[in-house]
Amino acid sequence: MSNNNFESDGSDSEDSSNIEDQPRLRRLLWQGIISQNADSNSNDDEILTDNEAEVLDDQLQPNLEEQLPVERQGEEQVEELAEEQSEELAEVEEQREGEQIEGQREIRQEEQAENIEEQPQRIPVTLSPPTTSRRIVQDSNVIDLNTPSPAKKRKRLSKSNETSPTLNSQKSEATGAGPIDDDEDDGLTCPICLDSWEMSGDHRLVSLKCGHLYGESCIRRWLTESQRQSSTKVCPQCKAKAGFRDIRHLYAKRLQVIDTGLREELEVERRKTLSLTSELATVKLSHTMATKRLSSLQLDYDRLRELVRAGGVMGCRGAFSTDSDAKCIRSLANYRLYMEKNLEICREAGCRVLLYSQPHSMLIASQKSAQNLFPGFGVRFIDPPTFKPMHFMHTSSQIIRDMAFSESQHMLTVASRERKIKLFDVRSRLCSSMFEAHDKQLWSCALDRNEREHFIYAGDHRGGIYIYDVRFPANILSEFQADENFSPVIHIAAVPSGKTFTSGGFLVCQLTALTFYEYAQAAEAAIPTRLNIDGPLLSMHYDAIQDLLLICVRSNLNCPQSRYILAKLSKVDNTPVIIIKTSVYGSKATPVMTRPAQMAVENNTLIAGYLQDKKQLILHDVRREERVQTMAVNEVVYDICPLVTSQSDHYLAALTDNKCRIYKVNSSS
Repeated sequence: MSNNNFESDGSDSEDSSNIEDQPRLRRLLWQGIISQNADSNSNDDEILTDNEAEVLDDQLQPNLEEQLPVERQGEEQVEELAEEQSEELAEVEEQREGEQIEGQREIRQEEQAENIEEQPQRIPVTLSPPTTSRRIVQDSNVIDLNTPSPAKKRKRLSKSNETSPTLNSQKSEATGAGPIDDDEDDGLTCPICLDSWEMSGDHRLVSLKCGHLYGESCIRRWLTESQRQSSTKVCPQCKAKAGFRDIRHLYAKRLQVIDTGLREELEVERRKTLSLTSELATVKLSHTMATKRLSSLQLDYDRLRELVRAGGVMGCRGAFSTDSDAKCIRSLANYRLYMEKNLEICREAGCRVLLYSQPHSMLIASQKSAQNLFPGFGVRFIDPPTFKPMHFMHTSSQIIRDMAFSESQHMLTVASRERKIKLFDVRSRLCSSMFEAHDKQLWSCALDRNEREHFIYAGDHRGGIYIYDVRFPANILSEFQADENFSPVIHIAAVPSGKTFTSGGFLVCQLTALTFYEYAQAAEAAIPTRLNIDGPLLSMHYDAIQDLLLICVRSNLNCPQSRYILAKLSKVDNTPVIIIKTSVYGSKATPVMTRPAQMAVENNTLIAGYLQDKKQLILHDVRREERVQTMAVNEVVYDICPLVTSQSDHYLAALTDNKCRIYKVNSSS
């Protein structure tokens, strides 16, 4: 406040109206000072008289004259300190935020100027009032105490304003700097699914009438769900009413979108490449097989031509073999079957599967339970040397379809069209584990060997294959489903690792296809390959010692007779294939699923099968390439199993509905 508040010039005496008002103004001034002073003990409502005000003026006038220079020096020091602080703050702000220096400095200077202007106004609160009423004049700087002081307005920069993107962008444009992007993806993704917009397709960029942007599929789903829940379709962000008619396609200029067209083109090209690669591998395989077949036919043609030129003196066998081969064939032993024993398994029909384990020296036949307390089906143990039926073990309530032995452990697994396969300990004859597969019926089972001896395989009635670990029966290690093939899995066989397949694998026989799953070298993943053989199939038998595969093909329109195909699993151009060694034709009608068997005898292989139309049991010699024996059997033979006793005697077991026929294999030169 200026010094005019305390000193008056000669013009004050000339104004009589001001002089008359001075006592009243003086009283009001002292009344305000007393009411504001916290240390004063006087009553706020007390009103001073004119004489008391004059006495106070005379007493405080000397002190007022002494304190005024001191107050002026304090004001100058405050101004100097304020200026120094403003300069220091300006330098610090220039180093930190160059773009915000000017705005913050102006705001601080305005605050300091207001503080400096307000500080003299506080002087009358702590100092003495004017000595006389004559010195008080009306001036623009004089504050009327009767009127309330206006509210102070100060501009302060809040944290939200300091960090707001709008303010930053305005300042950056003023300073010439680029915009500050807190989040590069802001405004480039759909706020519903947080995924990028696309240029075309279901998730293309659209907007509502309120202006908010979304992916088309997301906003349509949102509007549908909003109408279902609250019967009102609204915008997810502003809750404004919206409808499907308000959806508009946008063709924005600056948007980061994903070009799905290129991805779809790449996917189409990838599928074409895979299809061409598979077709090329099939053509190469067909070409290789056709070349071998052509070479064989050319050789046969040359021999037949030599036979015709010789006048047909040579026998038919000589036309297809050299002299050395003929001598070797004549030196081969002639094998025949002789009935050893015909034992009854049970009185009721229900026998279907035979299984022999040479390490355990045990023959097992499935049968129907003869005990009323345990209805269902089970297995009968037979002693191979004496071929006497021993104890019975109940396994399931349904007819048994497949069984498998563990080579290194005393375990037997049974599959019987139930929704689980069971694992039994043959020593205690108790069920140790059960394995389920998504509540599906399991038709086949198998146990692996060597490094995967804990693996157990299962096949369901819809073509699915499952791999378990016997130590963790509740978990499925791997699951496979054949492409476009949902026929039941009727048999599974584990293939050990060897020269051709270094990591091994397993064969899966379905009613319509045969597939080999090869384990990869670096991982346990199995790669499926459909083998080059056409169905429908009846059975499959794999001999791991000879590495030969016997497949029974049902009679069909293309081939009116059933066939027993003996083949070897091999690789051509790094693709698993089967190379056919020989084919034996069977019966013309195959209404029942029967299982043939192959038997390794010395350096030869015998194939035993059942002809359903003629009711005969046949024995085929592979080396001689002829049928060496035919035996009449009135009952249907469902399964045939070769076995070798501890005395190295070869037997052949044939299972009917309720009996097991044991044949001994004898050789003669």
